[in-house]
Amino acid sequence: MWRVLAVIGVLAAGCLAGCGGDGRLVIGVRPGQPGLVARMPDGHFGGFDIEVAHYVARALGYRDDQILYTADTARADLVVGVTGPAGSRPIAGPYLVTSTDVLVRADDLSIRRPRDLARKRVCATRESAGPLVARFGARWRQFFLAEANLPAACAPLLARGGTDAIVADAPVLAGLSAQYPGRFRFSGRPLSTQEYGIATSTAALRDQVNDALRRMFEDGSWNRAVIDQLGVLATRYTTPPSLRW
Repeated sequence: MWRVLAVIGVLAAGCLAGCGGDGRLVIGVRPGQPGLVARMPDGHFGGFDIEVAHYVARALGYRDDQILYTADTARADLVVGVTGPAGSRPIAGPYLVTSTDVLVRADDLSIRRPRDLARKRVCATRESAGPLVARFGARWRQFFLAEANLPAACAPLLARGGTDAIVADAPVLAGLSAQYPGRFRFSGRPLSTQEYGIATSTAALRDQVNDALRRMFEDGSWNRAVIDQLGVLATRYTTPPSLRW
């Protein structure tokens, strides 16, 4: 596993791949996403997104001490985990195609498919809850949805019975489940498909990032990261996605 330097709130950064500056590469990440991006006990970040970001940064020519991570994505040269349009920023990828899924308590057999959530308490971010709100309506959102800023905030609620289900991207749910061994399970069919990419500052940098991702796919590093970081979901992701952005 990569050992990386984590810095929150970086104010400025350079870009060896064409931006100029002070020789650092600042990478925007989404903390609080177990399995993808999570703060480790030693203060570093770990997770699948971090493995991908660090591989790309090294492929672009950066040393470990030149790679900085920040939650302030507006200040970043690259942003990993982008799941939709990033304004005018070119996006490389996707490096992972996954789904939004449902996590429930292991002994709760009343939730087997999305429609079973119609009268269940759900904890999710606003984005992840979108498909359910579209399906069940504003009244369901008012009475049954607990909105969280981060999926990690939902796990204690589910563990103590404060909610009936967590809705989030599958890798995040796998990370949350690993924190509560044997207590949670995946339930039902996926709610929607999610594609993760890397937002860049220029089209030229996007092309360089795609070249790095292609190398990661071909040399086996992507598969090793899946096994190391995505655990129970490794059998879902046996083949890298096709790069098309």
